[in-house]
Amino acid sequence: MSSHKGQTENLRPQTRAGGSGDDGGSRSSGRRRRAFYGLLLAACCLLFFTACRQDMQDQPRYEAYEATKFFKDGLSSRPLVEGTVPRGYLREDAQLYTGKKARASGGATGGGVSSNSSSGSGAQNRAASGAGASGGTGAAAAGTTGSANAQAAGNAQAGAAMFPDDVDTFPFAVTAEVLNRGQERYQIFCSMCHGATGNGDGLVVRRGYKQPPSYFTEDLRNAPVGHFYDVITNGWGSMPRYSQQIPVQDRWAIVAYIRALQLSRPLTEEDRRVEARPAMEGGGQR
Repeated sequence: MSSHKGQTENLRPQTRAGGSGDDGGSRSSGRRRRAFYGLLLAACCLLFFTACRQDMQDQPRYEAYEATKFFKDGLSSRPLVEGTVPRGYLREDAQLYTGKKARASGGATGGGVSSNSSSGSGAQNRAASGAGASGGTGAAAAGTTGSANAQAAGNAQAGAAMFPDDVDTFPFAVTAEVLNRGQERYQIFCSMCHGATGNGDGLVVRRGYKQPPSYFTEDLRNAPVGHFYDVITNGWGSMPRYSQQIPVQDRWAIVAYIRALQLSRPLTEEDRRVEARPAMEGGGQR
C-alpha cells in the first residue's frame, strides 16, 4: 500500500506539468486568433474609410456658373425669389441710398430747401456784405447783397436744371464727426486724383492720369449734393464707381467734406472762366 501510494504521488507533479503545457498552448492559439481578427477588422475599416473619401470627392454638386439640364433655363445658379430682400438691405430711403428725389405717383417729390443757396454761394454773400459795410453807402450795400442773393438763386436753379433728379439736401445732419470722417475717407479714396484741396491735381494726375475738374468751378459749386453722391456710387467718365469700396454713410460724409472745401475758398474769376459743363456733357471725369 505504501509503495502504491508513493507511485501515485510521484505521478501527480507530472500530471500538473502536462496540464500546464496544454493551457499555455491554448492561450498562444487564442492570441494568434485575436491578432488575426484585429488585422482583418483594421483592413475592413481602411476599405470603408477609403470608400467614404471617394464619395466625398465625387459629390453630386454644381460648380460656379456650371450648366445643367435639370432646370429649363440651363443655369445651375438659381435667381432669388421675386420680392426677396436680404435682412438689413431693405433700402426704402431713396434719398439716402441713391441721392435721388423720391418719386410719388404725381412725379418727383422731396428736395427741401436748397443747400446751394446758403452754402455754394455763401462766400459770395459774405464778401458782398463785407464790401458794402466797409465802403459805399448803405443803399449800395443793399443793392450788392440783393444782386448776390439773386445770383445765388439763379445758380441754384441752374444746378437744379442740370441735375433735376438729384437731391440738394443731406439725408442726415452734418456734424463735426461727419466732416472728420469725410475728410479721412476723402484722403484715402479721392485725394490721389482730386488733390488734397479739391483742385484736381492729385499725385496720379501728375503722373499722366486724366485730370478731373476742380471742385471750385462755378458749375460744381452749384451742383446739388446728390450729384456728388451719384458720381461716387456709379462713377463718371474715367472715374470708376466706388459703391463696393465706400459704404453709404461714408459717401455722404465725403460729399459733406467736398462742400466744406468749396466753402473754404471764395469763387474767383478764374473759377468762373473754367467751365465744368463741357466735361459733364462729354462724359469727362468728375
